[in-house]
Amino acid sequence: IVAAIALATMVSNHVVMPVWLYFSHTSVKLSGDVRNVLMVSRRISIAAILALGYGYFRFTGGSGALASIGLIAFTGVAQVLPALLGGLFWRGATRRGAVASLLAGAFLWAYTLFLPSFEGSWLMPLSVIEHGAFGLDYLRPRALFGAAESDPLVHALIWSLGVNALIFVTVSLLTFPAPLERTQGLQFVNVFQHSSGRGAPASMAVASDDLLILAQRIVGSETAVALFRAAAREQGKSGGMPDPTREFVERLERELAGTVGAATAHAMVGQLTGGATVSVEDLLAVAEETAQIMEHSVQLEAQSRELSRTARELQRANEKLTALSIQKDSFLSQISHELRTPMTSIRSFAEILRESDDLSPEQARRYSSIILEESIRLTRLLDEILDLSVLESKQVAMKVQTGRLSTVIDRAILAATVAATPDERRPLAIERDLEAEDVNIESDLDRLAQVFINLISNARKYCDADEPQLQIRASRKGEMTVVDFIDNGSGIAEQHRDIVFEKFSRLTDASAAGSAGLGLAISREIMRNLGGYIELLRTGRGAAFRVAFPTAQTPVANSL
Repeated sequence: IVAAIALATMVSNHVVMPVWLYFSHTSVKLSGDVRNVLMVSRRISIAAILALGYGYFRFTGGSGALASIGLIAFTGVAQVLPALLGGLFWRGATRRGAVASLLAGAFLWAYTLFLPSFEGSWLMPLSVIEHGAFGLDYLRPRALFGAAESDPLVHALIWSLGVNALIFVTVSLLTFPAPLERTQGLQFVNVFQHSSGRGAPASMAVASDDLLILAQRIVGSETAVALFRAAAREQGKSGGMPDPTREFVERLERELAGTVGAATAHAMVGQLTGGATVSVEDLLAVAEETAQIMEHSVQLEAQSRELSRTARELQRANEKLTALSIQKDSFLSQISHELRTPMTSIRSFAEILRESDDLSPEQARRYSSIILEESIRLTRLLDEILDLSVLESKQVAMKVQTGRLSTVIDRAILAATVAATPDERRPLAIERDLEAEDVNIESDLDRLAQVFINLISNARKYCDADEPQLQIRASRKGEMTVVDFIDNGSGIAEQHRDIVFEKFSRLTDASAAGSAGLGLAISREIMRNLGGYIELLRTGRGAAFRVAFPTAQTPVANSL
């Protein structure tokens, strides 16, 4: 009976009253209403506790098991210990961590200690106790995961509290406390700082009448009036209400705690007096932590942006490497094709000459000429590939000489004209500005002439105008000499402009052009080694190329 009364008091003070105050929204404050709730809840609690005890006695089948329920209950209550200690001494503890730890601890306590105490009843069959849940031996309640212990109480206590504490710490570290939790954590962790009285004023900002109404609701009208009269006499008053000093409020709270419990009494008095305030230092601490969190968030965002930028760069590098791999495969394929074509012709006509005895001298000379032409073409192709490879590696010696630009252009025109075939359909008319070309330049004149020859030859081959014309315009732009080559043909299609300087890029039939498509690629590398550039212009008519190089500068190419 004594135990039932004690448990009923705890249930009413620490469970029923907080719940009733939370859900009670009535505006009429009746004298003794709180006391009535307490009395009813305690009576119901006593009856329920006795009924549960009797039910446990009947299910367990004897008084021996009933005697051990105290230790079982003690182990169950001990599950609040990790959350309790963490809330008092660790500001990083969170509500989610406490809830998760309590649920895990309660489950293990019930599975390893409480339910097995029924000794094979329908709540936990004997097969589960002996062989484990689902027939798994390592899930036996009294030997969990093979950790057998002679005392079931010790076994359950170690498993439940151990997992409880582990989950509490883990979940608290993985979650972040809400602002209210941080503020309340400051109050609990720094309790000795607040006990100095900084948060409690000497004179409470509350009327004595409000305190009297509160006391009447809890202890009844007569007891409350007697308490207030005694306090007034102690303050030296012959009648009336006592002053709401801090000492009086604390005394009233102690009197009310005897009825509703310390926590409920403190909460109800605090609602009237404005107690449980948070000091300025606590608010500054919370603000400082918030600033640190924001700074950490900014750093994480910056790192995220940096990682995104790095990922984009890696993606671009990967795309570039993929493109280079494709270009390499295409380059090797084109080289194989370009080499195989003349080799096939040479082999075919050589076999004809060797195996045919009835060839006329004229046919033999014709086949021999074809073999010679294909051999020259093959040699020229190999020379171009080797030349391009050396230029791209920048391991070529540029022979810097001084000369006149007009002389280099004359030489290029002559070489391109000599290379023209006799059956060429139309001659190329060239228009020049000799006065603008009459300038001294310092460069590798042979390499520069090679670029000019290639551009003039391309104009002669590909200009499709009825009367092909080529304008050569020279000018100075700062320290650079610029030479433009502009024909009057249909020009280069828009879709071909990006590949015109690529290796083996030919915009017309290869047989008609008689070229491997390396001329412009070689020209681009020559100009890079000379410290200049070659580009395709947009003039709206014909094909227009610009060659720019330093008038008198040391070339940028490396020496052998």
